[in-house]
Amino acid sequence: MKNKLLLILTNPLFLSLVLTVVLIILLPPFFAKYKIDLLKKEKSIQSNSIHYCDLNSDGYSEEINILKGFENRTLIIVREKGVIVDQWSFKGTLTMTNLFFGDFNNDGFKEVYILTIYQNKILLNSFSPLENKRYIIDKEVDPFYPKNGERTSGLRYCNLIDMDYDGFKELIFAFSAGFSKAPRRIYSYNIANDTLYKSPKSCSVVEKVKFVKSEEDQKSFFAVSTAAVGNCDSLANLTDRHTWLKVIDKKLQFIFDPIKIGYYPSALSVLPIKINNEFYLGALNIYFGNEKHPCSITLYDLEGKKIKEKNFPYTDEWSSARLINKGDDYDNIFIFKENGLIEEIDENLNFIKKQKVFEINNNKPQMLDIDLDDEEEFVFHNDGKEKITILRNDFSDPILIDVPGNNGLHYSSVVLNGKEKPQLFLRFDQYSYYYNYYKNPLYNFQYLFYALIYLGIFIIVFLLQKAEKYRVEHKYKAEKKIAELQIKSIKNQTDPHFTLNIINSIGSLFAKQDTEKANYVFGKYSKLLRSTILSSDQILTTLDDEIEYVENYLSLEQFRFKDGFDFNVDIEENINGETKIPKMLIHTFVENSLKHGIKHLKERGKLVISVSNDTNTYQIKIKDNGIGRTKAKEINSFGTGKGLEIMNQILDLYYTLEKVKINYNFEDLRSKDDESEGTEVLIKIPIFNLK
Repeated sequence: MKNKLLLILTNPLFLSLVLTVVLIILLPPFFAKYKIDLLKKEKSIQSNSIHYCDLNSDGYSEEINILKGFENRTLIIVREKGVIVDQWSFKGTLTMTNLFFGDFNNDGFKEVYILTIYQNKILLNSFSPLENKRYIIDKEVDPFYPKNGERTSGLRYCNLIDMDYDGFKELIFAFSAGFSKAPRRIYSYNIANDTLYKSPKSCSVVEKVKFVKSEEDQKSFFAVSTAAVGNCDSLANLTDRHTWLKVIDKKLQFIFDPIKIGYYPSALSVLPIKINNEFYLGALNIYFGNEKHPCSITLYDLEGKKIKEKNFPYTDEWSSARLINKGDDYDNIFIFKENGLIEEIDENLNFIKKQKVFEINNNKPQMLDIDLDDEEEFVFHNDGKEKITILRNDFSDPILIDVPGNNGLHYSSVVLNGKEKPQLFLRFDQYSYYYNYYKNPLYNFQYLFYALIYLGIFIIVFLLQKAEKYRVEHKYKAEKKIAELQIKSIKNQTDPHFTLNIINSIGSLFAKQDTEKANYVFGKYSKLLRSTILSSDQILTTLDDEIEYVENYLSLEQFRFKDGFDFNVDIEENINGETKIPKMLIHTFVENSLKHGIKHLKERGKLVISVSNDTNTYQIKIKDNGIGRTKAKEINSFGTGKGLEIMNQILDLYYTLEKVKINYNFEDLRSKDDESEGTEVLIKIPIFNLK
C-alpha cells in the first residue's frame, strides 16, 4: 500500500498538478475577473467641487462645478462636452458636499437639486441646466441654527420616488443635524403641486433611510437607521441618548410608535427582509460604551412586534458593523463587519454563510454601476488606510486601490464618454482620480493558460525525472564498477593462497606452542577478513578505517616476512578521521611497496605512512627503503601494473561520482652516490570537497 502511494505521489502527472496549483496561487492576479487602471490624477481645488451626470441621456456626462460665491452665495457652472452651458447662482452655502440629479417629470432631462443654508433656513432649489428651466426656487424646508461652529446639516438620504403613482416623482430627502439637534427628520416634496411633507419632529439622529416600494398593494414604507450620540436631553422627544426603531409610511407618519432599542453610545442599522413573501425588519444594534449593555440583532414585523432576538458582547470587529443588502434584493440581508467579514443572516438570525474580503474600516459604501451592466457595485473607502475597495453586487471580485494622502472620499461618480468605456471618478480632499474599471479580457483564457502551465511543468518534471533516473543509473554503474575494481584490488588478501598461507603459519605457531603469537596473528587476520566482508557492498571508507585495515595488513605481512621489515604510521592531530575516501586507496600503494620494494631487500626493510594537513589538501605519504622502481623492473618484480591501473580507474570513476580529484605521484629516493634508497608515494586529497 505504501509503495503504491509513493508511486502515485512521485508520478509526474501528480507532481505537476501540485506544482501548478501552488504556482497559480502565487501568481499575481493576471486573470482577476475585473481590473482597474488609473487614467488621471488631479489636485483637488477646495473652492471647486466637480460632479458628473448625463443630464440629457445622450451617453456623455456633463461636468457640474460648484464654487463658493461672494456674499453667502453658491455658484454652479455646467459644461457640456467641455463647453460652458451657463452659470447659476443660489442663496446660501451648501448643506452637503454633493448634488443630487434626477428626472421628476420623465421628460428625458435630469434636474439638479441643491440644498443650501441661508439666514438660518434650509432652502431647496432645482433647475434643468440643458433646458434652462428652474422648477424650485428658494423653497424653505426648515429652520437651522448652527451651534459650536456647525455650518451644515448632514444630508443622509436623497431620492426621487413616485409616491402617489401620478407619473411625477416626489423628492425625498433626510436631514440629521449634529450639535444643532434640529432638523432631524425626513421630507417629501411634491414638485408638481408644491407640497412639502415632514416626518414628526424628534431628537433621534437619522443615520440611513431605506425605502421599500410594494407595487402589488401600493404599501410603501421607510426603514430608518438611527444613532445614539448623546447631544439631546434625556427628556427630549425620541432623545438621541437611545437608538430607536422607526418605520415611516409614504405620508411620513410613524407606522407604529418608535421602539427604544439601545443606549448611548450605540448605532442601530435597520433593513427590510422578505420572509415567505412578507416584509420584516432586521435591526442590528451595536453598543460600544463602557457599561454592560449587550449588542443585539432582532427581527420585527411591520407592526413593531419582536419576533426573535439574539444578544452578544461587543468586540472590535463590531465597531462599525452594519446590515447591508444587494440593491433592492430583500430576500437576503448581510452583516458587514469591521474586519471585512460578510455574514449572511437567515430568518432565525443565524449566520449561514461567511465571506472574507479586504479589511474595511468604514462600512458606508457608495453604490455605482461603474461598468454599466445594470448592477451596482459597492465602493468602500477605508478610513485611515488611504485605500478604496470595490466589490461586485454579490460581494465578489474585490479590487483594492491605493489613494495615498487621501482620507475622505467626498464624491464618486461614473463619467460617460459616448462609445468609449465609462470612467470611475473619485474626489477626495487632496486629489481627484479617474479610473477605467473593466472586465479583464484575459479572464476567459485563464484555464487555457493554466493548462499550458500544467503542460510546461509536466514536461519539465518529466525531463528532470528522466535526467535523475539517468544520473542514478550512471552513478549506480560507476559505483558497481568501483566495487568490482576494489574486489579485484583486495583479491590477493582474500584468495585461497593467501588464506592458506596465513592459516598454515598460525597452525605452525600452535604446533610450536607459541599460542600468544598465534592468537595475535589470528586476531589481525580476523579483523582484516571482517573489515573486508562487512564493507563488501561499499565503495567508500573512512580514513581511520583504511589506516586500521592497512595496519592489520602490515602486521600480517610482517609475520609472513618473518619480521623482515618495520612500519610506522604517523597522523597529525588536526586530521579528520571520518573523511571519506575510496576503499584500498592507501592499501594499494602499501602493497606495492612491500611486494616490489621491501621484499627484495637483503637488509631490514622500513615503511613509513604519514598523514598531514596542507591547508587545502590532506597529504598521505608512503615511504619505503626498498630497491626502487628501476631495480624492481630489472628483476621483473614490478608485476603487470594491474594494481595501479585498477586504482587509476577507481579514482577516475570516483571523480565522476563525487567531483573530488585525488592525485598521486611517485618519487624515487636516491643517495648522494645516486644509489636507490627507496620510493615515496604522495597522495593529495582536496579538503574543501570532502564529505
